[in-house]
Amino acid sequence: MALKARLLSAAALACAGVAAPVLAQSEGETSATTDVIVVTAQKREQSLADVPINLTAYDGERLQTLGVQQFDELSDFVPGLEVQEQSPNNPGFVIRGITSDDGAATGEARVAVFQDGVSIARARGAYIELFDIERVEVAKGPQATLFGRGALIGAINVIQNKADLEEVSGAAHVGFGDFGRFEMGGHLNVPLCACFAVRVAATHTAVDGYVDNALGGDALNAVDVSAIRLAARWEPTPDLRFDLIGNFQDDNPIGGASFKSGTIPPTPGGSLEPWEPAALNTFGGFEDDRPLSIDRQVYGATLLSRWDINEAWSINAITGWRGFEAIEIFDPDGFAAELLVVAEDATGKQWSQEFRLNYDDGDRIQAFVGASYFYETGQQRLPLATNEPVAQAFQAPLIAAGAGFTVAQIEGLLAQLGVPNASGFDDPFNPLTISVPAFLSSGAVVPLRDFYLEQTANRGETTAFDIFGDITVSVTERLDLTAGLRWTSEEKSAEVYGINILGPNNITFADTLFIPSTNNQTFTSGDRDFDDFTWRLVATYALSDIANVWASYARGRRPDVISFDSNSPDNFVVAPAEIVDSFEVGGFWTLANTTLSGSVFYSEYENFQTGRFEPNQATFVTDNAGRATQYGFEGQLEHRFNTTLAAFATYAYNFAEFDDTDEDGNTQEFAGNSFRLSPEHAISLGLLAEFDLANFGTLSLVPTYVWQSEVFFDNDNDLTDAVQDERQDSYGLAKLRVRFDNLEETFYAELFANNLFDEDYIIDAGNTGDSFGIPTFIAGPPRMIGARIGVNF
Repeated sequence: MALKARLLSAAALACAGVAAPVLAQSEGETSATTDVIVVTAQKREQSLADVPINLTAYDGERLQTLGVQQFDELSDFVPGLEVQEQSPNNPGFVIRGITSDDGAATGEARVAVFQDGVSIARARGAYIELFDIERVEVAKGPQATLFGRGALIGAINVIQNKADLEEVSGAAHVGFGDFGRFEMGGHLNVPLCACFAVRVAATHTAVDGYVDNALGGDALNAVDVSAIRLAARWEPTPDLRFDLIGNFQDDNPIGGASFKSGTIPPTPGGSLEPWEPAALNTFGGFEDDRPLSIDRQVYGATLLSRWDINEAWSINAITGWRGFEAIEIFDPDGFAAELLVVAEDATGKQWSQEFRLNYDDGDRIQAFVGASYFYETGQQRLPLATNEPVAQAFQAPLIAAGAGFTVAQIEGLLAQLGVPNASGFDDPFNPLTISVPAFLSSGAVVPLRDFYLEQTANRGETTAFDIFGDITVSVTERLDLTAGLRWTSEEKSAEVYGINILGPNNITFADTLFIPSTNNQTFTSGDRDFDDFTWRLVATYALSDIANVWASYARGRRPDVISFDSNSPDNFVVAPAEIVDSFEVGGFWTLANTTLSGSVFYSEYENFQTGRFEPNQATFVTDNAGRATQYGFEGQLEHRFNTTLAAFATYAYNFAEFDDTDEDGNTQEFAGNSFRLSPEHAISLGLLAEFDLANFGTLSLVPTYVWQSEVFFDNDNDLTDAVQDERQDSYGLAKLRVRFDNLEETFYAELFANNLFDEDYIIDAGNTGDSFGIPTFIAGPPRMIGARIGVNF
């Protein structure tokens, strides 16, 4: 395909909230609405214009045109989608204001993330590189009928390129840039015979951190990721096909995330601005002297099988095995004093199997029925270390209040009694080294340790069985009716413990200081069973050959969550399944030079699940925050001015708030608050232009601009925070890509600039530090410039 066609296709792809059109029309097709990408969101191949879902789909060429290599870059151009990458080990996927980022082994996803139909939604293993991709489909609204567990409010499905039986092909690229950027990647596809082919693809990217560490060492927020994929296709007969795909990804950036305190300077006199140098460290030989870093491996294998029994019937099977291992060492307090250093050591394994029988009579009825089995086990270990003198200084106001004094009064008393460095009682940078509670209560001089360690861990195991079906009937030539139903049964078990490693602390003299001790420091466990139904009803009407409209009602469900709560009689509480009922009306129009699409939606939530930190337990509990309501609009527009220039725009409006009262009329805790990570307005704009350089080739320019309104980072919105609200004001980011392709399209060179105007903004706030009253902030990337060259054959 000529570069001009690719660019115009890319423009169209960006411009359909429920569709991503491709301008090249297939041979023999005449309807204007067939000029769109083919998708499989409804478990069958369809023109996206015919799918009655708010679905955005981009093919690999479109992703390359926009320079999309990761999920957070993808979300810039998908209305209703936000992806927050605090780190590859801790991402947040947000669709229509509903966030999926729970790292506990007992947590559940709200946004389903799939790779070739296999769930990868577990947060610590969900963030993957988007390389050698066939297409990405993002379905918004409740999609449990189609995508199963975790698709409360939407699903993302990454479809990777498979081995091709037709021809040998390949590509390779290398890139450089500021912040020490180096990248390379490519693929090679080789048919070994008429019925068997293999494909290998790989990528590597390394970028230095962009926030300096005032304590020396590596800068923070670095990138160091490598991934490889092996694929094989076997077609023993024209009606039988098998695709085997293996993936491995390794993330190993040194320095970690730039947690920057918003209340305590990183060093005395240092700046509180998130993009200025932070002062993060580890100490005491924590976790065998590992540096601040992330060490994460994600791996899996998928077998896709399809047997076309005849023209109407087919059997499909998806077999998936997947695992991840990740350890992250981080300093969550955000300043130089040795208050906290924490590790998260998480592992997970899963196995899934789906069988589906499809029927398509080619005229009036398309349907499928199937069953799936899912098994998952995982654990999360969280060791936490502190310097006891620093911890005491941090807790000085509480200790003083408990003794009936002010901090100044206690410091004066200690000075009168000749205690050295008495004024350091509340100074974390130069603290007092004896236990003040022990001295006040008995006059005993108890030395405080410069390294104290405790640990909590949780384990989870889930077995789920689903039966599902979906049918579409063409009632007339213009009217289609669709109904889908899924039944899910789940068995869950959970375990948790909290222990000290070096004996009781010397500040409170209890078993633990930050983490509650559980059942004599051993695992406590709980088991639960659940089952429920989800469904959808849809009507689609073709107004003409160029316009479709649809209306839907769907129910979504986030499964029940078991979480530890020491205040509960059996140490566990169950947050009931979060339920959403959603009503949506949308349309798709293809005019002469314009593609327009969009939808309006209204959703009501029951048992809204939210994380609640229990300070006396030092743990997060998944709680029922009651009822919530949202409504909004998502749309995309593309206009082709001529064969040289096309433009696109996307817009999302999302009003999402907690209701004032629950079903019993009681005032809710978060009454009137906005959903976290949910901007009310989000816009993207772009131009796609190509210039013919005669016999030399083509030059293309792709400037884009994305903007979003104010966003909160927690459901409580922190509206009463006297120091600093944990929110990001509205901001916009500009990008520019300039690319040259030679006449044969076997060579290209491009320049790119991200965050072109070097905007200051934050991508996260609150974090672990917020649990201790010292919220931290993570800066977004500054302007980054680079170049890339590549070859295709």
